[in-house]
Amino acid sequence: MLKDKIKPITFGLAIFAAILYNIWPLGYALDPSVLHNSYVSSLEVSGKPYAWLFILADILTGIIAIIIGFNVRKIEPHNRVSFMSYILFGLATGIDAIIPIASRCEVSISACGISPSQILSPHDIASIVAAFSIFAILLNAKHQFYKNNENIYKWITFAYWAWCATGIFLIISVITDDFTIISQALFLAMCGVGLVVTPTNLIKAK
Repeated sequence: MLKDKIKPITFGLAIFAAILYNIWPLGYALDPSVLHNSYVSSLEVSGKPYAWLFILADILTGIIAIIIGFNVRKIEPHNRVSFMSYILFGLATGIDAIIPIASRCEVSISACGISPSQILSPHDIASIVAAFSIFAILLNAKHQFYKNNENIYKWITFAYWAWCATGIFLIISVITDDFTIISQALFLAMCGVGLVVTPTNLIKAK
């Protein structure tokens, strides 16, 4: 069946998207001065020598997420939450990449600030939408497999709470300006896991 052929393709795309979304550690080799107590999005600031690479990675991640969303719709037509969440994540991630973070954020997170004007900037809004799209994917998957498949439900529950914990850690680290790189690394990694959750479950739930 067509659905059975789409499932492994969708899983492969999700893995690729998760990797692309987490290529920022390459910045340590390509542009190490940026990754010092600042947002990893600073790697995409205009004028940076490899900004194009990280922007391209995010745009590709967004495109793949949208493809995953439509594939999920083909496999599970009634799974509208996952469909819309992948679409929103894809669009938000693309916007996030096209409209880079303010150049002052390259210096440090404290220089960037957490004022309303900063939080309500197009880049930050897109980042927030992308993050909560992953939350919606995880929450929907958690609800979908509740009492239906115990093994799948356990790993989704772990991923869900790990995302929440790393998200809280990230917020605290931004406010206190401590452990910012570690918190971002953990949170982005869990967002990558979130991208893979639904395609993985579609295969396991045969």
